[in-house]
Amino acid sequence: MFDNSDMIGEYRGMVKNKVITALLQSYLDNLDYDGMKSILREAELLELKDMRDVDPNGTIDFFSFKKLIAAQNCLLYDSDELLYEIGRKFAFYLFPYGKNFEDIIKEINELIVTDWKVSILDHTENYVILKVDKCVFCSEIGVSCYLFKGFLVHSLEKTLPTDFQVTPLGAEKDVYDPDHNTFLLKLGIEKIFKI
Repeated sequence: MFDNSDMIGEYRGMVKNKVITALLQSYLDNLDYDGMKSILREAELLELKDMRDVDPNGTIDFFSFKKLIAAQNCLLYDSDELLYEIGRKFAFYLFPYGKNFEDIIKEINELIVTDWKVSILDHTENYVILKVDKCVFCSEIGVSCYLFKGFLVHSLEKTLPTDFQVTPLGAEKDVYDPDHNTFLLKLGIEKIFKI
């Protein structure tokens, strides 16, 4: 793989290997081995298929990560529910052990180091409001951010008791707006009453 860490502009940055490993595992769960290989082949990164054997604290360049995300978005275009499920699994594989939501948000910013930022604006017992600046998962025009929303919803749900659920609230952004990858996301928290 080429070292593109010195690239300028929107492709500058580094991504920890554990992000790639978690993403590939979520592809395996949702798309099976052939689906994962199709995305890697489209991204011209087939050598990543054995990523589980790589040092999780190592890094790959952001340009290669963006190639992977672009291939995923191309092959799964308009598959919002599938991307959402991939995002939920991604949250599980990236943070499989107990961690509070604030730490998850802090760490995702440290695991993917580039010109983006996820921050918590408000956190109450009934909702969380997040701001996502230049989301790396939905940068292309026409690409929804369901993968990252699935990641955020499941990350928050994992921190709550089992009788609570999290629901994204508010209107969807227009995916054809060039700035659709910068958005506010309100996550409602509610207790499920079982009969």
